[in-house]
Amino acid sequence: MFTLKETDKALLDPSRFHIYFYLLRNGPRTVSDLAKELEIFDSEKGAIKRLSKTAVSKHCKILEEAGLLFPEARFKGKQGIGKIYRATQRPRWEEFILLRGLNPKKLSEEVYEKMDELAFHPKYLEIVKKELHEIKDIGLIRQKERLDSVLFEKKEKIFGEVEKDPELKPIYEAGFKKFFRFLLKGE
Repeated sequence: MFTLKETDKALLDPSRFHIYFYLLRNGPRTVSDLAKELEIFDSEKGAIKRLSKTAVSKHCKILEEAGLLFPEARFKGKQGIGKIYRATQRPRWEEFILLRGLNPKKLSEEVYEKMDELAFHPKYLEIVKKELHEIKDIGLIRQKERLDSVLFEKKEKIFGEVEKDPELKPIYEAGFKKFFRFLLKGE
């Protein structure tokens, strides 16, 4: 189980924030994939850097312990079983609930699962990329508040597009719609 303190602490490291944010935007990846794909701007050196697989693995373990990543077993043939990491926003959603003085445990597991399902649906990600083009420039945890405010500002437009899509609408109604109702009414 995580606590918000552990979640915030895990995201304070810029490399971990980049890994987490990359997985949110691009979907599940292995440690090897992340080491190959992820580029991080090192402000001290003024250059792009890549993390080693060992460094990525350590960061993913910390994010997993904080409840931000879920490892899934992946069969790799003769090489055995590996992990693929999937990000979740559940700790952040629970933080919004706590900020309203509500108990996040009163919201059903199914609602959280549907919110995650929608958050990683390719059609939803396309809508978000189209509506939040400025999101690609958000890079550090110190900008978490900016990310949250941009998402909140565009929420109506994004979910308006989601409700027009017959495939996304039932996922939205079973997840985010119930989440927003819970935030407003506490039930």
